[in-house]
Amino acid sequence: MMLWKYIEEKMLQHPGSCLIEEGVSMTYEETVIFAKSFAKSLDGSCYAILCRSELFSALAVLSCIAAGVTFVPMSYRYGRKHCEKIFSTIHPEYAITDVLGELLVVELEEGAYRRPNGEQPAAILCTSGTTGAPKGVMLSERNLLTNLMDIRRYFAVGSTDKILIARPLYHCAVLTGEFFISLCRGVNICFFSGGLDPAGILQVLKKEGITVLCGTPTLLGTLVRFGRRATATSAVRTIAISGECLDTARARLIESAFPAAKIYHVYGLTEASPRVTFLPAEQFAVDGTCVGYPLHSVRLRIVDRRGKPVFPGETGELCVQSDSVMLGYYDDPAGTAAVLQGGWLHTGDMAVMRRDGLVKIQGRKDNMIIRGGMNIYPQEIEKVLTVDPRVLEVMAYGIPDPLSGEKIGLQIVGSFANRDEVLRMCRRLLLPYQMPAVVEIVDSLPKNGSGKIMRPKRKGMVAKDA
Repeated sequence: MMLWKYIEEKMLQHPGSCLIEEGVSMTYEETVIFAKSFAKSLDGSCYAILCRSELFSALAVLSCIAAGVTFVPMSYRYGRKHCEKIFSTIHPEYAITDVLGELLVVELEEGAYRRPNGEQPAAILCTSGTTGAPKGVMLSERNLLTNLMDIRRYFAVGSTDKILIARPLYHCAVLTGEFFISLCRGVNICFFSGGLDPAGILQVLKKEGITVLCGTPTLLGTLVRFGRRATATSAVRTIAISGECLDTARARLIESAFPAAKIYHVYGLTEASPRVTFLPAEQFAVDGTCVGYPLHSVRLRIVDRRGKPVFPGETGELCVQSDSVMLGYYDDPAGTAAVLQGGWLHTGDMAVMRRDGLVKIQGRKDNMIIRGGMNIYPQEIEKVLTVDPRVLEVMAYGIPDPLSGEKIGLQIVGSFANRDEVLRMCRRLLLPYQMPAVVEIVDSLPKNGSGKIMRPKRKGMVAKDA
């Protein structure tokens, strides 16, 4: 339980710092006492965390760490189907929830969690696989603690700061890069559980005097556009951007809206706990689209299709080596072997490393669409839509978009009178974040000589900092 001992020690150095949500406040000292007490009721092996309140989610996470049990963060924000997929993949024995307005443990009838051989994971964080099915990323205490120590080396926040955590702890970037680091630095933490609500977030920023804000380019860009004449952002002094492609236009927009803020551009993925690189704040104005340098414990190399290192300035797949790299995927040895090769994590992201060591992400090796920080696989959309008998063929693909990173395009062959009929079907079958923005009814889909569908090529996509 080295992770809990480290976090507890750091929290008790700042006993008066607080966790806050909608008028409810708990000091760090009270939080430690609660977590240690609640941990005594956790005698299973694996606990799903599914709370509507992010403050309750945070208390549940700390309780699981204190008890030394595996936790699986989930979020109501992504809908029932999303949660059901995670339950059916991991089969946790218990759920920690706040359905009755307080934190309680519920035994799950379908719980059939199998403890992995070897080192036990502190957390299993789910991310999409090649078909959109969840892949359970197993992270050990050592993984998380290594990443946390790396982030501490550069992220300049402290006990006089107040951070707004506006995204769910389901995301590893939020769990490690916002929540854990704040606890270890004595930062006052304000949770916002209302989803992507620009007006609500701006209101909290102003009311609480938020000084630290982390988010995707979509979230930050939306706040900037929505609050152009507001003073809500004037207190913000530190920003971390992650999760999507950051183009020059959005970098300049964010920079101009937060002229007094230190802005870090960071990159990572859940499989690396998640942080891999960071761009120092003083270099953001020079080229904010770069994701910077590797963290202290991280080694990087960029390889070609044969796995051979490329020369500086050449594009290849980014590979990571660090004690923060995952144990593997839960109950998926084949998936694990596909990305962990020879001691290196193959990220699936195409990148360039300049001679000065700066890294720039070029795009995805696969066809994953990243929309508003969410991983969306076109194969999953296609599989769902082909349930409708009117659909003969369908192809989903990503289109670069300055607002959301990517929007979804759809080409469809079938018995449809017009685009509205297709959209009605999509609204009935797809999740909200899978809805297409562009729909084309075509006579046939483009294919190569072997009959494989040829998706449109797009540039500039970046893997999420989970």
